[in-house]
Amino acid sequence: MVLPPMDPRSIIASLAMEDQSGTMQNATFARSITWLNAGTTWINPPMTTTIAGGPTTTSHVVAANSYDFQAVVDATNWNTAHAMTAPALGLPIAVQNIMFLKADPRFINNLYLNMSSGVTATDIQLSMRDNSTTSGDFQNAANATVPVFQFPSSTYGGGGRNVQVSLTMPGRFHVAFRIIDNSGNWSMFEMEWIVL
Repeated sequence: MVLPPMDPRSIIASLAMEDQSGTMQNATFARSITWLNAGTTWINPPMTTTIAGGPTTTSHVVAANSYDFQAVVDATNWNTAHAMTAPALGLPIAVQNIMFLKADPRFINNLYLNMSSGVTATDIQLSMRDNSTTSGDFQNAANATVPVFQFPSSTYGGGGRNVQVSLTMPGRFHVAFRIIDNSGNWSMFEMEWIVL
């Protein structure tokens, strides 16, 4: 068992998110002093999981290297055998954000998320959810910080935004997007990743 703060790099090899213009933006590791803000009123997150709806918004796995033919076959078999996210509307809220992902940096998990209509954000970070319950102190730190993946400044919004993540190991992980939308609202979108 790993107690927080847990470095998300221990499970994430690479992470990217599609911005509003459709460009994939690669996240970079940072030690965030803005993961939380104690003086803030938090709102419900503007982000939701996209329900499977065709080839462009159904979560799936691809081989990171298209010339690795065994990985291509394994990804195809995975997509045939596994639903990675909720297959339909009407499920309880508690299970809508459970996702089944494939471990191994040879694979890229493509997840799709929606931002509420009219809501955009330029400040999004991803970390382990339980890092929110710690000061984030690390050895020789000048300030208390939380290990995060920071998405570059861009405008994120719209429906069916692709999030690509490559994972290093199996396990059950609670992750969260910390979102500051362009109206200055703070929110946190939580997900449970079951990585096989």
